[in-house]
Amino acid sequence: MTRISFIFHSFSGRLCLMLLTALLCSSYSGSRGVQIHSHNDYQKNIPFYRAYSQQVNTIEADIYTAPASDDLLVAHDVQELDTALTLDEMYLDPLVFLFKQNQGRAWRGSEQILSLMIDLKTPLHPTIDRLIAKLEKHPEVFDPAVNPYAVRVVITGSRPDPSAFGEFPHFISFDGFIDVEYTPEQFERVALISEPFCRYAKWKGGPEPLPAQEKQVIEQLIAKSHKAGKPIRFWCSPDNAVAWETFRKLGIDIINTDQPEACTLYFQQNP
Repeated sequence: MTRISFIFHSFSGRLCLMLLTALLCSSYSGSRGVQIHSHNDYQKNIPFYRAYSQQVNTIEADIYTAPASDDLLVAHDVQELDTALTLDEMYLDPLVFLFKQNQGRAWRGSEQILSLMIDLKTPLHPTIDRLIAKLEKHPEVFDPAVNPYAVRVVITGSRPDPSAFGEFPHFISFDGFIDVEYTPEQFERVALISEPFCRYAKWKGGPEPLPAQEKQVIEQLIAKSHKAGKPIRFWCSPDNAVAWETFRKLGIDIINTDQPEACTLYFQQNP
């Protein structure tokens, strides 16, 4: 990215933030009864801002260590790194700005907590070390011990072994697996359970309902997660209104979607 284009990008980002701050009073803020996860949010044509303006619960970004600096780059594949923006540019700086504008909250006057799911695409070290160093600069935004409304940072992808969870700062939590036996101390650091829906079911979201046998399998996974006291999310899942409603009725806590506006609107219109 050239210096001129970087300056333009930064100016555009600040302008978008100011506009969003003014417009958020008209965004969705009602109770949905489910949480919404903006899957691979960075691939949207307007990353972060689209999902944030819908007041989703979780926003996901994949990161790589930059080979020639201490930066973290946001991209889906290695081939995209040459043109990728940094995690600071796309997510951390906007969140710091908004927390200042919103008096220490993700959304002004709202008690809703925003989670930022970070998928580590390069090896745990130094990727997580760089991430922690960035988060530690803004404890008022990313540390719940400092600010109870702080962003919850959840690590997925290149996660450490559960036995090493305690080596990381308390403001970092981890994405969990349904079939891993965690100790009570380790399980305290697990924010949620994530499983690939396509591993357990072939249903594509209609027009026929979820087959009974597949439904039973999914219900068992939900029950196991809830018994352990953790919310559950299924990725690699159908992403349409039929699926969203089916998942809500099944008791899936976090709806995984690539369509944050449409998904939010559906639950707004069908409370």
